[in-house]
Amino acid sequence: MRKWTALFMGVILSAALTACGNNDAAEPAANAAEAPAANAGTNATTAPEASASAAPAGQSSAGVPALEELLQKTAAAQSELKSFAMNSQIQQNMTVKQGETNQEQAIEMTVNAEYTKDPLEMHQEILMNLAGQGEQKIEQYVTGDGFFSLTNGQWVKMPAAMTDQLTATMQQSASPEKQLEQFNQIADQTKITEEGDNYLITAEVSGEEVKNLAKSYLNQSGSVDSQMTAMMEQMNIKSMTIAYTVDKKTYFPTSSDVNMVMDMSSGEQTVSMDMKMKSAISDHNKISEIKVPQEALDAQEAQMPATQ
Repeated sequence: MRKWTALFMGVILSAALTACGNNDAAEPAANAAEAPAANAGTNATTAPEASASAAPAGQSSAGVPALEELLQKTAAAQSELKSFAMNSQIQQNMTVKQGETNQEQAIEMTVNAEYTKDPLEMHQEILMNLAGQGEQKIEQYVTGDGFFSLTNGQWVKMPAAMTDQLTATMQQSASPEKQLEQFNQIADQTKITEEGDNYLITAEVSGEEVKNLAKSYLNQSGSVDSQMTAMMEQMNIKSMTIAYTVDKKTYFPTSSDVNMVMDMSSGEQTVSMDMKMKSAISDHNKISEIKVPQEALDAQEAQMPATQ
């Protein structure tokens, strides 16, 4: 079950077009500290109700830009976004069936993260609740000083190789506006509406479209490995709903929502999963620096488990 949970989290968070990059580094980091961890940050619930003013992605209407125009403006705004905070709520219900046996697992996770883009640094606190296993808390810093993780009250410093990997994938998490570019691949299924001070971008995709999006995102974030690639090929993604909001004035991303229902088979096992992810992006340009506490800087470097 834990293997399925780890793999699904990695692939789904990537396919969700949000801050998935950190998930790949969070789990091995937690293993080194003898506790599981995961990361991410995005959203999943039914897309919020929007105003009547709406436009298909390829064209604009009164007050609503076309998709290409909106993506161009969010990309241009990237140079003005120096830092931000992200709060993510993730719910996952998974069932593994083998023969007459069903095994269910529910996971609830909250991730509070802060990013600065120059220098590229991150601080995040992860609260994960696994049914039957209780609550687990993890705190992590990634700065020029290294990658530090607090689990069960103990700080450890992660090996340099892991720091380099996480820094590379953080490029995606620290650039939420870039993730909007994935809508170009599903322009025909994308709709833009107005919601208060934001533009709301929504899309519904399934099957091969989701696989292609996941592959594209994983390639960009450097998160591809053979296990994830093989897993994506076996996926039967029944439905996926994506929603992003962008501030009308600044063109900074302000939230993301993703709902996904899927299943897959491997040997005698059949796995079905329903995942919801919800993220709010705030405090744009209000985070001046990320400072690692001294007790973390003084921590010993962890030894990663040998691969089998």
